Amino acid sequence: MNFLGFTSKEYHDEKGRDYYFDNAKFILILLVVLAHAISPLKTDMKKVRTIWTVINAMHMPCLIFISGYFAKGYIKNGVVKTRRLVTYVVYYLAAQLTISLFEYYVLGYSQTMARSVFAPRSSLWYLMCLIWWFAFMPYIYKLKPSFIIPASIIVACLIGYDTMTGDYLSTTRMVNHFPFFIVGYYFKKEWIFKFRKLPIQIGAVIVGGVLSVLAYYRLWDISERIITSNSNYYNADLRFLTDEPFMFVHRLLFYLFAGLLCACFLLIVPRGKAFFTRFGSRTLQVYILHRFLYLADLEFGWYEPFLNTRKGVAEMTLIAIAITFILALKPFEYPFKWLSKLSLRRFERDPEEQVKA
Repeated sequence: MNFLGFTSKEYHDEKGRDYYFDNAKFILILLVVLAHAISPLKTDMKKVRTIWTVINAMHMPCLIFISGYFAKGYIKNGVVKTRRLVTYVVYYLAAQLTISLFEYYVLGYSQTMARSVFAPRSSLWYLMCLIWWFAFMPYIYKLKPSFIIPASIIVACLIGYDTMTGDYLSTTRMVNHFPFFIVGYYFKKEWIFKFRKLPIQIGAVIVGGVLSVLAYYRLWDISERIITSNSNYYNADLRFLTDEPFMFVHRLLFYLFAGLLCACFLLIVPRGKAFFTRFGSRTLQVYILHRFLYLADLEFGWYEPFLNTRKGVAEMTLIAIAITFILALKPFEYPFKWLSKLSLRRFERDPEEQVKA
């Protein structure tokens, strides 16, 4: 289907790359940048806070779901393609060092350089989680989804009672977001395309609207830390179900809310080639690079002229869109391509050796 005249009827490139997922990834990374852009503006504007809440409940779970979907090729016939895991490790170490230097020398954060490599800086928790998940996959990929998916949800509900893990090694986020990753791993794209009918897509828009309205009217009951998944229940500023035996319900409600939003989003993402499709393969560079601007924005107060006005929110939105497109340009891809070619041979196993083993 031609999406509002902006997409073609081509669904794959000559190499078989699916335009649908590139479209989804680019829109999601744009929402990541937008959420960070409007974050400083949400304190005194309920509508902006609602938009931030809905975006944050959906964008990372959906990106993680897609990461899980593309993890299918990581293990084939019992052979683990360790190169992919090594690439994530290299990306993480390079980004961790670069952001730490930026915080120390540009932003003046005196404590930054003393922090451990195992305490991810800024948004690098996502890369750390990918490292965790791909490291685990050889041990869990044979498990039945009827077991691993419920088990992952149960463990995520239980870790909220643990006060020891926190952000170290991104353990809390790794566990809390793992259900989205593993559901994506077992997901088949035919399932979503089967339901991509106009009446169902209209229904998806309506459901997304209803969830957004619900979030607006119950905004102060929604814990930001439950949505960002980086806190235990005791530090999450819960407003209801505060008795200890029932705290886990907040995690279940988040999964329901985020899951519905993700489903609605995936149902309406354009399938054909669009003007932004080619940028969908460069979302990781946008994810990492935009963080430098966001940190500077917070430290130097660049957001202050945009506070408390609709015009300011609109202008910040346009800036976020522009930044996303700029950082997705090809010149910014070169450092990542170079890093992806670095070899850590000690940690890589030759696929032929794995087969022989």
